[in-house]
Amino acid sequence: MQTEHTLEIKKIIAGGQGLGHLDDGLVVMAPFVLAGELVRVTEIRRHSGYIKARLLDVLQPSPHRRQPRCSYFGRCGGCDLQHIAFAEQADIKGEIVGEMVNRAGLSPGAGVGATLPSPQAEGYRHRVRFHLSPSGEIGFHRFGTNDLVRVNHCLLAVPAINLTLEELIASGLAAKIGLFCRQIEFVCSPDDQSVSATLILTGSRKMPDTLLAAISDLRSLSGLVVRRRKKIVFAGGNTGACQTFPNGPLSYTLHWDNQCFFQVNPMQNRQLVQIVLECADDVTGQRVLDLFCGMGNFSIPLALAGAEVTGVEWNRRAIGAARANAASVGMDTITFLAADVTEFLQECLGAGNQYDILLLDPPRQGIGRAARLLPALAAGTIIYISCDPATLVRDLRVLVRAGYCLTSLTPVDMFPQTHHIECVAVLEKN
Repeated sequence: MQTEHTLEIKKIIAGGQGLGHLDDGLVVMAPFVLAGELVRVTEIRRHSGYIKARLLDVLQPSPHRRQPRCSYFGRCGGCDLQHIAFAEQADIKGEIVGEMVNRAGLSPGAGVGATLPSPQAEGYRHRVRFHLSPSGEIGFHRFGTNDLVRVNHCLLAVPAINLTLEELIASGLAAKIGLFCRQIEFVCSPDDQSVSATLILTGSRKMPDTLLAAISDLRSLSGLVVRRRKKIVFAGGNTGACQTFPNGPLSYTLHWDNQCFFQVNPMQNRQLVQIVLECADDVTGQRVLDLFCGMGNFSIPLALAGAEVTGVEWNRRAIGAARANAASVGMDTITFLAADVTEFLQECLGAGNQYDILLLDPPRQGIGRAARLLPALAAGTIIYISCDPATLVRDLRVLVRAGYCLTSLTPVDMFPQTHHIECVAVLEKN
């Protein structure tokens, strides 16, 4: 059986793979290609209806192809679009989102908007999680495997994180850390560029105090947290982060720590917040329910714009940060609750609570079955921020069937050089 094929790539699909067809119509998917390219590939695995392939050679390259700047590209599983010119990446992401919503019969009234490009194409990640081997090698997993690709620099990470990574490697401490944990996460504070770390322990062995002290003493590290499962077993130094949002006379600063979620691309997050405020329009006196509110990323600016906001988030540390952020800007029109979102929605329905605007920014798995609870809150507008178009489309279908109209959908390039796509969807009650 022939295992090498020459074919034309027709398009890039969700997940960043290129799609083409053999002469008999069988679908072939391969990474690191571009639409319109003639490529030679070799089969990795045959499935029912399609072939997964590996790129061997680009016979006729696209004019949008560029030379990747990272020496780990193609091995490290972090980036998969680095071979594509930056502007073209945004266009491709818009096309992927458009095809997904059209296939689901969800075409928004205004069409899919142009993808909002990131202010930075590289050096934008303020949170990076590295894997460790038992011998202390640090890196990322190879595409589709758990094999470690050792790195000493990440093109997407901010310089301060790369500096900390380089110091950790040079210190020789990584070999000792690898005996106790398999992951280390660095968080860089957007405003002051301080870097804190979280070690995620495996097993029940206690990390020696001398090792904790040596790690904490790294010059480029401001603070350290050690976590076993969800429990923090050590915390020292400054693990806080902050970002200032220049919003004219309503300029404000948000604070949180490295155990709270925040967008890994803070400069793009500023633009994301502006999109949400524009979608919400005049919120003066409006009752807004912010689900998965985190440390107040959207709640605070909405309250500053005049809304009465209720924020709900399961992470108690994030809720603590959100309350402190509200107090720091003198807002008493915000209520933050530490609760499971689904359980909170069920309680709302029982109490007959209603809101004017629903805002939700769930994790990658979306809101799922809880989407069917949202229409009963009778909000005129729902703003749904998503980092996974597939789960977004699934949840939007539930809301549209319940009587909402998808009026706009804007892709946001929150993760340049990768296939991941952020979206902002706006639904209005019919």
